[in-house]
Amino acid sequence: RLIANNAAVSDMNWVLDYFRRSADHRLLFGGRVNYSGLTSFDAPGATRARMLRVFPQLEGVRIEYAWGGDVDITLNRAPHFGRLAPNVYFLQGFSGHGMALTGIAGMLVAEAITGTAGRFDVFARIPHGNFPGGAALRRPALVLAMLYYRIRDLL
Repeated sequence: RLIANNAAVSDMNWVLDYFRRSADHRLLFGGRVNYSGLTSFDAPGATRARMLRVFPQLEGVRIEYAWGGDVDITLNRAPHFGRLAPNVYFLQGFSGHGMALTGIAGMLVAEAITGTAGRFDVFARIPHGNFPGGAALRRPALVLAMLYYRIRDLL
């Protein structure tokens, strides 16, 4: 058995890996993303290499589904909760931790919708700033920052 229980797991790196068992008992494994925006990034290949470092016994096992895409990252890496109107809520910016955190986030927004907003409001009060440099420098700044953190993970 790869995971002894139904835990959703992520490592402690800045550029993290995460995994859990799906409802049909398969492994859902994700991690290293393409921060550059280049479409030539081999998400399945990069993910397989990282998965085999965690689970070497999966060598030779076929990956049935693989995908890549943008990740919503906040400047402080904390999820961004809020309201656009009294009955319009949003949850975003899980910074790569969405698989582990969206279940509880959904429970908190459900509580808020039904009139008990205290726990939701704890997260809604976390201050969030914009990435420096505006739209023109957002992606280059993100690429440089994540390169720094990737190097830090390796040290």
